[in-house]
Amino acid sequence: MREEEKKARVNGKVNSFRDLIVWQRANELAKCVFILTDRFPKKYLYDLTSQLRRAALSVPTNIAEGCASEHSGELLQFLNIAYRSLSETEYLVEFAVSMELLSDGDFNKIQALCRETGRMLNALSSSIKNKKASSKTKSN
Repeated sequence: MREEEKKARVNGKVNSFRDLIVWQRANELAKCVFILTDRFPKKYLYDLTSQLRRAALSVPTNIAEGCASEHSGELLQFLNIAYRSLSETEYLVEFAVSMELLSDGDFNKIQALCRETGRMLNALSSSIKNKKASSKTKSN
């Protein structure tokens, strides 16, 4: 278990987006994309490199922005945007591999982070939806 995960689990309460393991993974993904795209030829700087970096950075950014909301509906909306940005990141990484800009090893690393982040985003969204539904049932 990573150090930040231990801190997040000490009291079981989320005080910040930084406490969410899904944000931690998404942040790791964004950093990985930034490092790997540094190796792309400069001719791709204003198209593929820029688009891939923006898509990858959008994932943790939208998780963080959603956590700043007091309303679960808004949080769900931002988690949905994060998931869509994750899908965009996955496609652009596949495209980079097809252009021989990323190795299979780099692709596998990013793909594993994308899958893990996607599962966590889905689980968090489902949890919030279930909590929202159960609170409506209790209030009726």
